[in-house]
Amino acid sequence: MITLRVLTVSLIMLFVLTLIPAYSIHQVSAADDAALLKDVPYVWQEINGFCTWAAESTVLQYFNLDLSLHDLFAATTIGFSWAYIKYQDSMLIIPGALYQQVEPTKFMADLYGLNFSIYLDSSLPGAENAQQIWQKEGVSVGLLDDETQAFALLRATIDRGTPLILSVDPSWLPEDDYDYLREHDISGGGHAIVMVGYNDSTGVATIVDPGVGSFGENFGYPSDGRGNYTEITYTALNSAWKARGYITMVLEPMGDPVTDIADRLGPLVRDKLLGVSTSYNAYSASAYLWKYGETGFRQMSSDLTPDGLTQFLSQFKDRNDSDTFIASALVFIGVGLESQLTLQYLSYRKALEALPRLLPEQNLTDFVEAGSLALPHFQALASNISLIEPLNLTLHDSLAFKTFYNISAEFNKTLDIEQSLKDYSDELAIIDNHLLAIADSWKAAGQALAEIWPNDPFVLYGPYLILAGLGLGVTVIYVVWRITKRPSQ
Repeated sequence: MITLRVLTVSLIMLFVLTLIPAYSIHQVSAADDAALLKDVPYVWQEINGFCTWAAESTVLQYFNLDLSLHDLFAATTIGFSWAYIKYQDSMLIIPGALYQQVEPTKFMADLYGLNFSIYLDSSLPGAENAQQIWQKEGVSVGLLDDETQAFALLRATIDRGTPLILSVDPSWLPEDDYDYLREHDISGGGHAIVMVGYNDSTGVATIVDPGVGSFGENFGYPSDGRGNYTEITYTALNSAWKARGYITMVLEPMGDPVTDIADRLGPLVRDKLLGVSTSYNAYSASAYLWKYGETGFRQMSSDLTPDGLTQFLSQFKDRNDSDTFIASALVFIGVGLESQLTLQYLSYRKALEALPRLLPEQNLTDFVEAGSLALPHFQALASNISLIEPLNLTLHDSLAFKTFYNISAEFNKTLDIEQSLKDYSDELAIIDNHLLAIADSWKAAGQALAEIWPNDPFVLYGPYLILAGLGLGVTVIYVVWRITKRPSQ
């Protein structure tokens, strides 16, 4: 059994304001057994990995809330978020766009006066636990027992004039773009689509799919209209939807936006950049094992040095297939580093541009100037080809990928991991310097926001103070115990 869980994200499987909106009521073309929402806009996800946010932008624009895909990168803070962990045999590198989706969506919905609900299959492992956690965060969560309940939800939501965001296995979708997955026998991935219509008489539903043209040989905006009001049979839809546990998100107008958008959004962006763990995972104790924001980049730079990699890969020396496994792990690290940094770079760059538009009354000049210093360092490590052609490694061309690919090739020849890493120590040092420069930029950008919205020391250091307090408490208890056990003099 393979125990290494290096997140390389074969992204072919993931696809995983101050304006006061005038919400409008849209017409629904309906019969007794059919309904179709009219004039749902098409928002392209642009590249593999942004489907959820493109789907959300589609729904928001349908309700006349003018938040583009790039605006959502800022309004949800995912463009300013980064998560990393190296723990035992795991190394996970996750950009904000993929790390969390429910929590950032809830935050954005609260800002702009939207009701946010999520539904999932009650038989999914951990479904009830997820329900409890999300309900603590104020998310409305419904459990669906079967296909009948899932399609009843679909019909009822569309009947009241609201599109649904569905998580589906894209290998079941009808467009030719997904032949790429079928030809490579790839299934089980997640992709977000927008459901806009159903027809029980014909057994056909209508979807808006932001993912066409986001990868493969058909990469490019689908100007031919494919993916826009596409029909899919109920049978294919159910197979695609069921494979993802009937996960569904619903966003609907509920009231006016809050009056203090800047004072909510600004501090959260600040904390995400600075890596405040509670801003990422307020209800998870395991969050303290992770490194976030600038601290995540800083820790990752240390772990990707020759010494750090030697220590990490040494865990696998006792495997029967250790040489093959280590060589593959090196390639996976290179693919993951390239693809995840690319996704972060694309969302961060656009979020950095969008935030001043969303908060026009704030002077964010120093923030943008500090944050822009990270861009050339992201660019030096990123490559769009990793998201467009994830399976064709011969096309991957970034410094990050080529360095680890070459180390793997060297190791295959010598079977000496320490020497192989030493031979590429200069390239690893360059990667290290880029990651540290990104960390420095994010820290400076966060501190620029702290000049506008001062840090709360307890929020920033509270978790460590709590841990220190617990440690002190244990020490005091131990000392008292020892004294009471000591014989009297």
